[in-house]
Amino acid sequence: MSAWNVSVLTGATSDTEPTLLVNFGTAKYIFNASEGMGRAWLQSQHSVRKTKGLFVTAAGTHRCGGVPGLLMLCADAAVPAIDIVGPYGLMHYLATMRGYTYRSNMVVKAIEAPTALVHASQPTDVPTPVFKDENLSVYSIPLYPSADGTVVGDPSARPLKRKRSPSPPSVSKRSTPPLIDHTVESTSPVSPAVSAHAQEENFNPTTLIGQDAQEWRKLMLQEMFPMQPAPKADPSMSKGAKRRAKEVQESADSPPPSNNRKYPPDRKYARLPGLVPGGGVDPATLPTIGYLCVGPAVRGKFDVKKAEELGVPRGPIRGRLTKGEAVTFEVDDGQGGKIQRTVQPEECVGPTEAPQAVLILDVPTPAHIPSLLASFTESPFFAKYRSKAADVRKEYPMHAVYHLCGEGVLEDERYKEFMNGFSEETHHLISSREYTPDKITFTRSALVQAKLHQLDAEMFPIPKYNLSPSKDITSVAGLPAKAILAEPNTLVHVRPVRPPVQDELAREDEFNPLAVSASLPELSDSVMEKFAAVKAKAAERMGRGSPATAPGDDVVITPLGTGSAIPTRMRNVSSTLIQIPGHGNILLDCGEGTWGQLVRSFGDTEDGVWQVMRDLKCIFLSHMHGDHHMGLSKILTMRAKMDPPPSEPLYVVGLRSHLMYLLERQELEDHGLADPNGIIMILSDALNWRFPRPYGKNQTEDEPFMNHNLSYEHAEAMCRALGLRSFTTVDVAHRIRCYGVVIRHNDGWGIAFSGDTMPTENLVKVGRDVTLLIHESSMSPEEEDLAREKAHSTSAQAIDIGRRMRAKNLLLTHFSARYPGMPPRHGDSSGGPIIGIAFDFARIRMGAMWKLNAYLPAIQHTFNEFGEEEPIEIDLTKLQ
Repeated sequence: MSAWNVSVLTGATSDTEPTLLVNFGTAKYIFNASEGMGRAWLQSQHSVRKTKGLFVTAAGTHRCGGVPGLLMLCADAAVPAIDIVGPYGLMHYLATMRGYTYRSNMVVKAIEAPTALVHASQPTDVPTPVFKDENLSVYSIPLYPSADGTVVGDPSARPLKRKRSPSPPSVSKRSTPPLIDHTVESTSPVSPAVSAHAQEENFNPTTLIGQDAQEWRKLMLQEMFPMQPAPKADPSMSKGAKRRAKEVQESADSPPPSNNRKYPPDRKYARLPGLVPGGGVDPATLPTIGYLCVGPAVRGKFDVKKAEELGVPRGPIRGRLTKGEAVTFEVDDGQGGKIQRTVQPEECVGPTEAPQAVLILDVPTPAHIPSLLASFTESPFFAKYRSKAADVRKEYPMHAVYHLCGEGVLEDERYKEFMNGFSEETHHLISSREYTPDKITFTRSALVQAKLHQLDAEMFPIPKYNLSPSKDITSVAGLPAKAILAEPNTLVHVRPVRPPVQDELAREDEFNPLAVSASLPELSDSVMEKFAAVKAKAAERMGRGSPATAPGDDVVITPLGTGSAIPTRMRNVSSTLIQIPGHGNILLDCGEGTWGQLVRSFGDTEDGVWQVMRDLKCIFLSHMHGDHHMGLSKILTMRAKMDPPPSEPLYVVGLRSHLMYLLERQELEDHGLADPNGIIMILSDALNWRFPRPYGKNQTEDEPFMNHNLSYEHAEAMCRALGLRSFTTVDVAHRIRCYGVVIRHNDGWGIAFSGDTMPTENLVKVGRDVTLLIHESSMSPEEEDLAREKAHSTSAQAIDIGRRMRAKNLLLTHFSARYPGMPPRHGDSSGGPIIGIAFDFARIRMGAMWKLNAYLPAIQHTFNEFGEEEPIEIDLTKLQ
């Protein structure tokens, strides 16, 4: 019960940010959930079933990008409740998820920690923890940047202008937002005044300020997690019918009507109140939070021999002694009589073992160091955990400190002095992007790509990685003796106390040992034979003379995520990059982890991912299901930090809910919405092939992007920039409002993209004679009924759409997690388009689709040798 440890789940890599897991066996506590964390969790051997708490050190994509995915994993693992703790801005961040996150039978309590350090009035006082249960007491330490060397921590702090970062980016300067001086919990009753305002006919939530604004955000969270038990199934139904009914109910477009709703239903989609009235504070000024985690006190060992000498009877009396109670009992007086004896616990129970502690610090810039130092000098409570005095350390032992360091922090003499202020027995685990090698995180996917690389090096490039950090940590003089890098799978046993080790239970690394040896994976004889056969056929075709070059042959399609609903070890969630030489790039959907997939595809260099970003001119978002857009914030925040800034704007084409979401997220982190050549929003409804679909009366705030004429003008400018003749959205058949798109270029080629859909004649009509159809293929041909229930397509249905559309090529993607490896057979393709199957990181020239088709037997043979992974049945749409 009292044994516990801390493991590093993910590190500072291209795919992920640091995530720590505190494990008590009976309960788990997660610290930070950045993009890619959920996928890394699925790759690990850990289970989410006993998760009780999530603690984030900052309210933004950098630390919270994986929160929706984590909630999905917990909900589908039957976790009944979870607490989410973070700094000011956390409630706003969670409320921005209301359009795509919902779960009726899991309790989520959001807690915002105080934004000012609570100083003890007496040296012996202990501050109130932001979280406490039988295992952990967690205390928060707010960290603010300094202005001109002075610690800033009050509402009068002036905002600092955002500083652009060279690409690759560095961390920008920060200052402080206004403070809310008390802990805010989302499950407390909503203010009656706010509930009354919400019923007013012309009420607009953006007019709320201060605590009333917080109350509205709280109301949104209670709408997302209304704590309603799931309806009971009819006991007479078969197991299969119960399962299908449950899937249909949980994947509904919106939550069922709530009897407790305190506002008209459409108010949910009104824009959130701003964090600061008038938007006067830079979002980069929000604080980060450090966490002091104190484990349980452990009773001393019971001395059985001493108890026997004192005559303490066996049974409940001894149990009371171990609980710290004095006991009185009768003993023989030696003369045949009885006398009473009282025994104090300390007479036969050893001294209580002081609870071990772990400190987690997120220090993004050197400007945050003065605030950190002040926290440990001005608070007697925190100062005790940083003491070198033996008697103090005995009572307040600090076993390990985790340092999440931004650029320039670790080298700062003040920070090194702070680190050395702890006892020599304290272990220091450092996560710093500058000093951490950029190893592959998702090793199974990279191993597959390395095998296929030997089939076609151009079509299947090996994901980019770097085994050597930009700086060697040994070059930093003056670090504590027990300082190491916090690399993934580093395990620290806090009780019993042990030094850091590599977790022996971690899943085997399938790729990085190959990278270290600079070798490719060995292929079996049968795979080599299959590779040789398909290569010979391809060479024979080329030998007969290459087909005449057709318009669009040089357009490159790079699938960045080919999975459905949730990621797997093999596949990330939805995103596809289209590169049009001489014109620019288009991103079709942008699921969580898209940024990491881009970096792995092109490398973290100026002529790699940063050039791709400079050429990115359009992001199209098909619908609000999270697996299709949760990576957008990360892409935009990275773009906003580029130095020099982009020379052309980026057009984001989406639904009103997407565009409103961006405005709300801009409150927390800079998305570049107001920058020259920043983000231009286009309402996808305005580009509908027939006529714009209407929105509800409470979903039409006076926002510029709701002007259809203005959106159409922006779309014309976007088409000119990309050399397009038209960019047409097509309403398709999904559970919620969803669009496909048909792109036609001035050179005569065209691409149709289905989004998520059942077979629909709309796409056939608008996409007639396109060069390439990219169509979802969630299910196998035998699962047509299940596909209909989930509003998706089978592979056979996608092929039929391509055939009737007269598409020249068809790329199948969006494969269900039910098929974690090679997707199922795709049915009869005779007389139809050339068919290819999308794989993450494949780089497919549109003119070489025939080659991808020819490779399919060899690819199938390669996957067969991996064996089948355990299929994953959960579905992200259960959250909506």
